[in-house]
Amino acid sequence: MSTPLAIVGGGPAGMAAALEAADAGLACTILDEAPLLGGQIYRAAPHAFAHVDAAAAGRDHARGEAMRADVAAASDRIDVRSGTSVVGIWERELLWVSDEASGSLDADQLILATGSYDRPVPFPGWTLPGVLTAGGAQSLVKTMRVRPGHRALVAGTGPLLLVVANQLHKVGVEVVAVLEAGRPPLSPRALAGVWGQRELLADAWRYVGGLRRAGIPLRFGHTVFEAHGTDAVDGATFGPVDRRTWRPLRDRAERVDVDLLVVGFGFVPNTALAALADCRMAYVHDVGGWVPERSALMETTASGVFAVGDGAGVAGALVAVDEGRVAGITGAERAGALTRDEADRRRAAPLRRLRRMGGVRRLLDELSRIRPGLADLATPDTIACRCEEVARAEVDHAMAEGARDLQAVKLLTRLGMGACQGRNCGPSMGLHLAAALGVSPADVGRIRARPPIKPVTIGMLANGDATWALDGEGEPERTPDRATDTATNTATNGRER
Repeated sequence: MSTPLAIVGGGPAGMAAALEAADAGLACTILDEAPLLGGQIYRAAPHAFAHVDAAAAGRDHARGEAMRADVAAASDRIDVRSGTSVVGIWERELLWVSDEASGSLDADQLILATGSYDRPVPFPGWTLPGVLTAGGAQSLVKTMRVRPGHRALVAGTGPLLLVVANQLHKVGVEVVAVLEAGRPPLSPRALAGVWGQRELLADAWRYVGGLRRAGIPLRFGHTVFEAHGTDAVDGATFGPVDRRTWRPLRDRAERVDVDLLVVGFGFVPNTALAALADCRMAYVHDVGGWVPERSALMETTASGVFAVGDGAGVAGALVAVDEGRVAGITGAERAGALTRDEADRRRAAPLRRLRRMGGVRRLLDELSRIRPGLADLATPDTIACRCEEVARAEVDHAMAEGARDLQAVKLLTRLGMGACQGRNCGPSMGLHLAAALGVSPADVGRIRARPPIKPVTIGMLANGDATWALDGEGEPERTPDRATDTATNTATNGRER
């Protein structure tokens, strides 16, 4: 099967790209692993929760509904394949799995709109039931109106903390405090950065005002130190951090009784597919870590491959939409559906908005930039890799044995060899290695993505129209007549023995 334009990810960036391409007359295919389009920020409620009040769901829900309706109206040019995960890519050929089947899709051009995921920061007790990421808590509250606990502490950094705390309060959770590791953003420089962005200023004021009305204290320069409990969280220790490094000042710790601990230390771009597509990657700390290098028109260094949205650098939904628009228009131009002049005219408005948003983006990046002192939250006994149950002490021992990058640590400890392929442990242990070795996070590298990038069964891979094996050099080799052997190789190559 083939398509003129494949879009991986159906969040704000992916939907915007598809709408622009379709409006120009170019047929495209969206592959999205969720049952409904929207991604995280524009997430749609499951059908079983269709009774949820749209007004209570907020403005993001309304924006998502509008975009989903536009995509549905263009169904003659936009082929939506929901519940479909792309688990491998070679040049512009995609390997996808859906339910109990798999297949391949050849794309003339490819737009990666893969989004991001919550940044994990290990600390004692972080694996206990009752410890949720901010994104996880928000999904329960926003789309299902589920109360995930009774008494909560919210900790981390970034504006999402305010949003989640307000949402928890609205569903009846007692939020004892919001702990922001960074400093207060109210300064002349900060105001200059967001001046003219009326909508963002209004949002910030509304969330801060919501905390004040609810009597929820917002404590800057503080974070969580430890979660307590045996079978589930029953308390947490928190305290101040060093202003410059965010290193925990444990001698000033406090304890509070809670049954829910929500932690949000920003997001990590989901770049596994970009790496598999041979896009040149760069470490950019302020936008979440490793990201594909891009041109002004969102094209990566791999010809015909674009990257947009948080998967190309965390910047939020408004930026994601306009990046998606630019990529969709450019894809239509490259396919011959638009002339250069018409494409320039259509790109002008989103490019202008992206330039205006640059000041806000730089401000948020500066305020929420992860500091190296957070690596000191983990003790030697703290689990660093949840999949393989690797403790931080084992990572330290690997460094003592000579490991100087994440790949070497992986070989010595099995860190990153589990089902998530390093998504959870890679970012945090990269920061730990960098701090311990006195180098940049870029110098310790990353855990390389390998197909399949997510767990799949042999049955899924065998029940499809194409399968792959890896030759001795790690390059894909098409072997459609050896489905069973190939499926076995592909399903297990993420776990090295």
